[in-house]
Amino acid sequence: MNLVLDVGNTNVKWAIFDENKMIKFNYCKRLSTVYLQKILSKHPKINTVCMANQLGDTFEIKNLCIKYNLKYLSLQVSCKIPIENHYKSPKTLGLDRIALAVGATKIYPGNKLIVDFGTCITYDIVLGNNYIGGQISAGIKTRLDSLSSSTKNLPKLEFTNIDYMIGDTTNKGILLGANDSIIFEVNGVIEKYKSRYPNIQTIITGGDLKMIKDKLKNINFINPYLLMEGLNYIIAFNNEK
Repeated sequence: MNLVLDVGNTNVKWAIFDENKMIKFNYCKRLSTVYLQKILSKHPKINTVCMANQLGDTFEIKNLCIKYNLKYLSLQVSCKIPIENHYKSPKTLGLDRIALAVGATKIYPGNKLIVDFGTCITYDIVLGNNYIGGQISAGIKTRLDSLSSSTKNLPKLEFTNIDYMIGDTTNKGILLGANDSIIFEVNGVIEKYKSRYPNIQTIITGGDLKMIKDKLKNINFINPYLLMEGLNYIIAFNNEK
């Protein structure tokens, strides 16, 4: 069994796989050795741990895996992956984007646009087995937080579903602005890439997926666990080497 961990800017997501079947998914705010020990004690059949840490490698976690006699794989840009990476600055490429590209390539054939809704919204183009690149913009929470932190009088808000076309209060105006900016942006970016790659398939994923998925066009697949699946495929690929 494999344990995969994605240490992101906001949350730590983790999942347990029995071969290619995900049997457990959860998340926490912070990954600690105590928390990891609880996972391992509840699932003693885990033998491999793969971690993508956007914040830098955690030696305490690596040492704990050694203590439990587990195989430990830290996803790095130099890590062996089953796709070709054509990014011009590979050292700056987010580990989450690598895992998403691997997961999409293993699950969905052909050319793909992956849209991940998290702290940032990332767009990644994979043509066949080749990762090309994409673009990055601010996520839902990031947009709302920036309005509050960059102004004197605008409040900090949590996103809620929008069922109106005009904001008749400041709060409604902020939420509507964040909502529409993302909808128009994402739909426009999808159209842009489809015009260049007519046969491209769009896959959407990410922690904020539920807030926006019903408002988007030209979506072929919805996969909230694509990153987890990508990390699990990376384990399998490295075990073959």
